[in-house]
This record gives sequence, C-alpha cells and structure tokens, in this order.
Amino acid sequence: MGAILIRCPNTNELVPVGIDTDRDSFEALPNIAAKAIRCPSCGKDHPWSREDAILDTTCRPMRKK
Repeated sequence: MGAILIRCPNTNELVPVGIDTDRDSFEALPNIAAKAIRCPSCGKDHPWSREDAILDTTCRPMRKK
C-alpha cells in the first residue's frame, strides 16, 4: 500500500491527495481528471490525474491503535 501524491505547482512540494492504494490499483486508474484537492502546502485547489501523480510506497510509521 502507498499514498497517492501530486506535486504542488506553487511550492514544488509533494502533497497527498488523500488516497492510499496498492500499485496494481494505482496503475489501473484511468488517466482522467480527478476531483481537485485542497493543497496543504499552498492552500489552493489543484486538479490532478494519474499522469500527474506518483505512488509513495516508502515505509511510514504505523499509527497507534
């Protein structure tokens, strides 16, 4: 599993779109415009598509229950 990220065009930071998925599901996403996200980096809305995104599969600490 990994988080889908896009690059903010204003700050150049990678920001999450709020979707976690596996590599096969990510690759199967159609390359169409998705609902714009509110960017936590700059505060503006950014439309995105699979072509604009990456899947971050680096290890992240697990949340405590």
